[in-house]
Amino acid sequence: MVSHGVLYLSRCTRYPWSRDIGTAFPQGGGGYRIRRESDRTMLGEVDTVEEAYALIAAGLPDGCGPAIDGTADDLRSCAGLDREA
Repeated sequence: MVSHGVLYLSRCTRYPWSRDIGTAFPQGGGGYRIRRESDRTMLGEVDTVEEAYALIAAGLPDGCGPAIDGTADDLRSCAGLDREA
């Protein structure tokens, strides 16, 4: 999703989207601030868009693969996390 000049990434294709992927917010004085919305973690500040998305990629959740065709609510069942061991 794109809003206010910011590209938001998600692990699913439908609303409500996941919020556990970092987002690069451009700063007025240059550079980018990278934050993860799910837990409001500040991942860092960098100078270039390439550095911003490298930092986002480095902070992807464990086991993160291609986006699923579904909502954030479907992520748990798609990952098999709702099944008993």
